[in-house]
Amino acid sequence: MLGWFTKRAGDTVRMGSRGHGIVVLDTVSELNLSLKYMAEGKVDAALKCIDRLFMNEHEADRIEERLCVEITSGDLSVQEREDQIHFVRKMDQIANWAKEAGIYIQLIIETGTELPQDVWRSNENIAAEVMTAVKHLIKAIENLGSNPKETIRNIDDINDQEAIVDTLYFQTIKQIHLSDLDAKAILLAREITNSMEMSADVCKSCADTITILLTSRRS
Repeated sequence: MLGWFTKRAGDTVRMGSRGHGIVVLDTVSELNLSLKYMAEGKVDAALKCIDRLFMNEHEADRIEERLCVEITSGDLSVQEREDQIHFVRKMDQIANWAKEAGIYIQLIIETGTELPQDVWRSNENIAAEVMTAVKHLIKAIENLGSNPKETIRNIDDINDQEAIVDTLYFQTIKQIHLSDLDAKAILLAREITNSMEMSADVCKSCADTITILLTSRRS
């Protein structure tokens, strides 16, 4: 798959993979902004962000489907096709989990559930770190065929971000459970946090796949 990336760096599938990553980033960015607005008590603005989040996630799905069609119709081996499709679908899961978090924010609004500002801020901080991880993933894709050393640095950055998200995740989960929130509020708040942690985990999984490709090339 790495050789395929290298030889076909200018084709539509390679550019499509980068474009897919950018739409995934847009999805996570809208999640981050919606959490910021919820912390500020700007519910209408948060709902508009969630609407855009859903549209971006739908666009990410559309690009994923198109890329998979282009991959299966190309000149790759069966294994290369499976590897590339697996990577594209894995990257799309980052946006899927961001959408999951957005759904729970929407449920909080629709049920009139109250969360303290500090819980919203903590989740906003997690979303910001996930955004940074996705930016590094996009750079890793861009550098994969031309600058392996830079790709490795991008992967290290993703791993660092995942560790930061893990720390913030445990802190926020503890913060939620030590609060005086009722059971419904705890459940909804926790699901937002869990969904973002899953986004970061999938981002790291994408980076792990790239690491395997680089290692295979050197061996």
